[in-house]
Amino acid sequence: MTLHDLDSPEAVESFKSSNPNALLCFSATWCGPCQKSKPTLMDLARKYDTGEYSRSHDLKIGIAYEHDLGDALHGMYGVKAFPTYVLWTGRGTTEAGRVEGANFDGINKLIEQAGGCKKSMGEGHSLGGGA
Repeated sequence: MTLHDLDSPEAVESFKSSNPNALLCFSATWCGPCQKSKPTLMDLARKYDTGEYSRSHDLKIGIAYEHDLGDALHGMYGVKAFPTYVLWTGRGTTEAGRVEGANFDGINKLIEQAGGCKKSMGEGHSLGGGA
């Protein structure tokens, strides 16, 4: 499954720390814009998980609903509107930014501003050995 369903604050924290870059949608089952934008979110998740960006980018996308998170929704994650998209980098150590509302242009810009969430190629080595 390319869009990860996260059903508790512990699942959210595990998802963040298990992935170099994680985009999380905080959603509500009763929210019209949330439901209407979910297919676009699924397409975005597929693009990064198995689609055109899967080889060169390292971004996982999850969704968590208000009824699963309870008070953590506002307390831990500062969600004030639905949907809210938050991008974490550094295995969940840094919030790179957030977008409130179903604004996929804003979400794509947020990903770009975070360096595109590209896979690290490592340090590399010199060819030929030296002088």
